[in-house]
Amino acid sequence: MATPLKWLHNFEAVARLGNMTLAAQEVGLTQAALSQQMQALETHLKLQLFTREPRGMSLTASGAQLYSDVSPGLEQISNALKRYQQPQGSRLRILCNASFALRWLIPNLPRFHALHPEIQVETRTALWRPERHGYDPDAEIFLGGPVQPAPAKAIVHCEMTAVRAPGCPEEGQLPVIRISGQESLFEDWLKTPRFAASTARQVFEVDSVHAAVSLAADGLGWTLCPSFLVRKDVQAGRLLADEAGVAASKRAYWLQLKDRPSAAAEAFCDWISAEVSSVKD
Repeated sequence: MATPLKWLHNFEAVARLGNMTLAAQEVGLTQAALSQQMQALETHLKLQLFTREPRGMSLTASGAQLYSDVSPGLEQISNALKRYQQPQGSRLRILCNASFALRWLIPNLPRFHALHPEIQVETRTALWRPERHGYDPDAEIFLGGPVQPAPAKAIVHCEMTAVRAPGCPEEGQLPVIRISGQESLFEDWLKTPRFAASTARQVFEVDSVHAAVSLAADGLGWTLCPSFLVRKDVQAGRLLADEAGVAASKRAYWLQLKDRPSAAAEAFCDWISAEVSSVKD
């Protein structure tokens, strides 16, 4: 027989409050019924979970271990159910390419919130599109090729720039920070005039644009990235930009909504399209 989830939920209340009467009030049972249920749980698990004391209850070592094991999972279940109990139009779940999220979306989300304070936004990040981990987003932003099936919408095509920190070498042996999955782009870059009188020396290889740009900003080398993701860093002088001499017209960031998008998702689509368009202009 599997342990009833309700027993574990009620056990968590008793363990947290340390008092059978208070726990019974919280879970909506009589003290006698809750006490019988905890005894049944101990019998089922063949463990003593509580030490009964005149003024309450304390956990045994086994009880403390069980509480530590089940409490996070019960909280996760509770939070998930609360999300589904909210009106669907007020909730927006976004799955976003990690670099786009960290370098553009998250810094700009306060503007979306100012326009739509009634929408509760959840964000998850993924390096590559298959990394959903069971997440069912209302809106998905991913890095993809030049053509995607409808209803995906290209929100920005990648115009590449080369960046480095002030003080990073401009000639001689140039330290290069590569990005895995973009080997052909880097090979084309290393054939440009920038490297005609210099040699490239790979110092790092990372799996995201954000990681590469962060290392470049720390003075560890040159890297390539979409220009709009580093515009503020360049304007602030944290990074210096140089002509990349390569085209990345085959790559774009795409936005895709569910087949039947909610009002919140449509509002987000309108907002991000306008925001990215203003950045490009």
